[in-house]
Amino acid sequence: MSDLLKTHIENVLEANYAIVSKTLQRVEELEAQGRRVIIGGQIGEDAWDIIDWRTNEILAAGTDGLSGYAAAGNDLDPQGTWIHLDQILEDEELTYVETPGLPEGLAATIEDWALTGDPEEIAGFIGWPLEKVEEYQAEA
Repeated sequence: MSDLLKTHIENVLEANYAIVSKTLQRVEELEAQGRRVIIGGQIGEDAWDIIDWRTNEILAAGTDGLSGYAAAGNDLDPQGTWIHLDQILEDEELTYVETPGLPEGLAATIEDWALTGDPEEIAGFIGWPLEKVEEYQAEA
């Protein structure tokens, strides 16, 4: 069973790494076209922020609700060239990693642990270097 679990964890990490790599490649393509990738949005009932994804610089923030957010976005990006990271992520195909012989519920629990658990613990269990586990757990 432990070989089956190790195989599943490795497959989950490799699938995550492939998705993140594809996302980063897409971000680089968009930036090469002069686009800016942002994150942020509504963070409370009325609070919002707009953050540069690459630099983590807060470009704007406010507490005047969705209308304030939209106005700030229009003021900062009148040409409409910025793109929210969520739009890029929506284009990515999510893959469910199936491992024959592993029940679906257990596979889902292990997947969650593999992507969010302690990298040292995971590295020790599957026999990968810590740095590789950290790299493969990364999010876009």
